[in-house]
Amino acid sequence: MLRCKAAVPSALRLPLSLPRGFLASAVLASGGAALFACQYVASRELGSTFFVTELSLLLATLITLLGPSLGYALGSRLTLGGSIEHLWAAVAFLAHATLPWSIRALSAALSTAHPAWALILATVLITIPCGYCAVLLPLYAKTDSLPRLYAAELAGALIFLVGIALGPSYQLLRAGYLLVPVVMALLRYGRKVALGTLLGSATLIGLGSHLDQHVTAAYFRHVHGIKSPQLLASDYSPHQRIDVVRDDAETALFLDGVPFYRSGSLDAFSVLLAEVPGAMRPTRGHALVVGSGSFSSAARLHRLGYRVQVIELDARVASLGFAHFASVHRLSPHDITLTLDDARHALAHSTERFDLIVLDVPAPYRIATALLHTPTFYRQVAEHLTPGGVVSLSLCEALSEPLAQRIAQSAAQVFADILVVDSSAVGLPVLYAARKLPFSPTQVEQAVTARDPQGAVLLFADAQVRRLIHAVRPLSDRDLLGVLLLARHAYARE
Repeated sequence: MLRCKAAVPSALRLPLSLPRGFLASAVLASGGAALFACQYVASRELGSTFFVTELSLLLATLITLLGPSLGYALGSRLTLGGSIEHLWAAVAFLAHATLPWSIRALSAALSTAHPAWALILATVLITIPCGYCAVLLPLYAKTDSLPRLYAAELAGALIFLVGIALGPSYQLLRAGYLLVPVVMALLRYGRKVALGTLLGSATLIGLGSHLDQHVTAAYFRHVHGIKSPQLLASDYSPHQRIDVVRDDAETALFLDGVPFYRSGSLDAFSVLLAEVPGAMRPTRGHALVVGSGSFSSAARLHRLGYRVQVIELDARVASLGFAHFASVHRLSPHDITLTLDDARHALAHSTERFDLIVLDVPAPYRIATALLHTPTFYRQVAEHLTPGGVVSLSLCEALSEPLAQRIAQSAAQVFADILVVDSSAVGLPVLYAARKLPFSPTQVEQAVTARDPQGAVLLFADAQVRRLIHAVRPLSDRDLLGVLLLARHAYARE
C-alpha cells in the first residue's frame, strides 16, 4: 500500500519561482506524460523487434507495468532530493532517451546467442524510466494533495495520448517523446539540468534517422541473416512497423520484424498464390487481392488480363510497397483499383463479385489477422465469388502442422471443393477453394512444374485434405484463445 509523505522537505530549494502546489502538479503532469510515452514506445519497440503476437503484446504490457509497481513500492522509502533519487533520475533520463533504438540494438547484439538476456536487459531498460516517473507521486504527495497530484499525473498521460492520436508521423511523435524529459528536468531540477537534457535530446532528434539506419541494419544482419542490409524505408503506421530492406539486388518487406515479401522464395510464393490459379481459370475477368504487400500478386493477375482490385488496411504499407517494389510489380497507379479499408468491412458493404479472390494476408498469430482465417470471413468471401470463382489462400505452415490444419478446416467448413499444393520452391502450401474448382490436381501440378521445372510439387486433393483435418477445429471468432495457443506453439518452434 502507498504510504504518503507528511510533507515535502522544507529545506528543498525549488528550481523555479513557482507556487509550490502548482510546481508539484506540473512535475507530476510531466511525469505522467513521460510514463505513458515510455510505455507506448516500449510496447511498439518490443512488438516490432521480437516475434509479435498477442502474447508478446501481453508481455510488453506486463513489462511496462513493472516500472510503476516498483516506483510506488520504493517511493515511500526514498527522500525527495536525495542522492539515490538524483542518480535514478539521471539513469532514467538516459534510458528514456535511448529507448527508441536500444531494444532493437539489444536484439541485434544478443537475441541469436542469448535471447533470454536480450529480453531481461530490455526489461531493465524499460523499468528504470517507468519506475522513476511513477516514484514522483509518493515522493511529492501529502495526504491531502494525493488526489490532486494523481489527477495531474493522469492529465499528463492524457496529453501525450492526444499527441499520439493527432501526430502526423512516428518521427514527429518520437521528437515529442524525447522532449518530455526536458520539461521534467526543467520543472524538477531547474534550467541548467534542463539545458543539458535539451542538448542531449536535440542531438538524438537530429541523429534519429542515422541511428535508425545503423541499429536496423545490425538487427537485420544478425537476426534475419541479411548480409549487407540497406534500409530503404522504415515507418510506424497505426498498425505496425514497416521496414523495406535491400540486400544487393534483393528487396524485402518486413512487417513488425516478420518477412512479408522477399524476392526469391517469397516471390515464388506469389506465383503459387496468384499466378497459378489465375492462369488456369477459363475466364479472366475481375480479381480481388486482400493485402497489398509488394503488389506482386496484384501485378501477376494484371499481366494475365484481370481487372484487379486490392484491399489494404494499412495505407503506409500500400504506399511504401508500391513505391519501393516498382521494379517487381511494374504497375502504374491506374492499372489497379486500391481500396484502403478493413477487408471484412469492405466486403460487407460491397456487391461486387470476383472470378478470383487472393487472400495475401499475414499468419493468424494475432487476433486481427486471425479473423481473416475463420469460417465467418470465408463465408463472406464466398458470397463475392462468381459461379465459377476461386479463392486462393496460404496455409502458413506445412499441412501436417496445427496452424495449417486449422486454416484448412476453416476453408473446408465453407467450400465444397478444396485442393492444397506445396512446391519446394516456395515452402509454404497454398489452398485453392471453390464450390467446384475449375481445374484438376493434374492441371495444377503441370502449371506449377512449368513455372519451376526443378521444384518438387506435392498435391492434396479434397478427400485427402479432409481426412487429414477431420478431427481439427477451425479457427473461430468465438474462440480467440486458440490464437494465443497457436502463438505459443510458434514461440516453442522458434
